[in-house]
Amino acid sequence: MSDDNPPIAVNWHLEAYCNYGCSFCYAPLIEQRGKKRISEVGGASLIQDLASSGVEKINFVGGEPMLHPHLEGWIMAAKSFGLTTSIVSNGTRMTGDWLTRMRPHLDWIGLSIDASDDEMHAKMGRGLKGEIASGFSRHLERSKEVWKMARELGYGLKLNTVVNSVNACDDMSELVVLLRPHRWKIFRVLRIEGENNGRVDPLLISRGQFDDYLSHHRRALRGFEEIQIVGEDNEDMLGTYAMIDPQGMVYTNMGGTYHYSKQSSVEIGFLPSWSQVVDGFSEDRFENRGGEWDWKRNGPIHLPVLEMGL
Repeated sequence: MSDDNPPIAVNWHLEAYCNYGCSFCYAPLIEQRGKKRISEVGGASLIQDLASSGVEKINFVGGEPMLHPHLEGWIMAAKSFGLTTSIVSNGTRMTGDWLTRMRPHLDWIGLSIDASDDEMHAKMGRGLKGEIASGFSRHLERSKEVWKMARELGYGLKLNTVVNSVNACDDMSELVVLLRPHRWKIFRVLRIEGENNGRVDPLLISRGQFDDYLSHHRRALRGFEEIQIVGEDNEDMLGTYAMIDPQGMVYTNMGGTYHYSKQSSVEIGFLPSWSQVVDGFSEDRFENRGGEWDWKRNGPIHLPVLEMGL
């Protein structure tokens, strides 16, 4: 397959703001916060353009995507255009009503949980900014509540974990067995020049530490074949994501820095914008990191309710 082909999966960082204070965040989107937002109609047109360009899956991310006023309409638009729909969130605004309302339109929910207790979450900034300023976090507690509701509604469930110097020796196996995600993505904390360099440096770990974390959890979860464990080291993440920023600029991250299109995809269309950054994307490496997976099983996924409570 040629690298000139359009990507089949796109991460839309539609919201620049976040209510969390994660120290390792590689998408702070500081420059985008003061710029004009895409209109609801403009965003829907962009999504339709993605679908007509050959994109199959859209992942709504941030910042914190749940803060965006047009998120619901755009998820509905994406599903109406035939896309597989996914969101990665901290879960703070995912109420039972919202999850029920969005179930016909949203296929996958990804929650980021990095540790087996909130003491570690607080140390890495994974919590509401007010909590972190006071030295604590309730992230794990909130995430379990959202996870239970989403599982009962039959969502596809993804768990994201960023391994760093705070949690590198943590054992998540008991928690992961409790949650039973369909897909667990484990990332090594990533340094992006101009985005989180300096701030993230105390959290960086070696490849050996990351490999040890992966090996431990793969051994501990042997026998739970329904949980797909996907490890992404730094090299796996670079040049393997097709992304769009809150203003519709297409970008990639080859070489550890972000490379943006010169013009917004809202103005000139996705494919012309993609052609300006395609050199920063490798389709072969995308496939090698498991970027294409069984996301099309987008009907209700009913899991047995575990006897142990969340």
